[in-house]
Amino acid sequence: MNNELKIILHEYSYKCADGCCDNYGTITYVNGVDLPFHDQDADNILKQVLEYLGYDVTIEHSWDIR
Repeated sequence: MNNELKIILHEYSYKCADGCCDNYGTITYVNGVDLPFHDQDADNILKQVLEYLGYDVTIEHSWDIR
């Protein structure tokens, strides 16, 4: 079984006319569907893709600090 996925990570950055503010993020598309979280957080991007595909997702972090 080969279900092909097309994932597009579209990064954007906009400045207001007077240059005092920035708006930026990443829009994630899966097979043409715009997913709801438009940010650059890898956790959100990964989680929303997997949830869109029907998975129950928990993401945990671990660190090796020496």
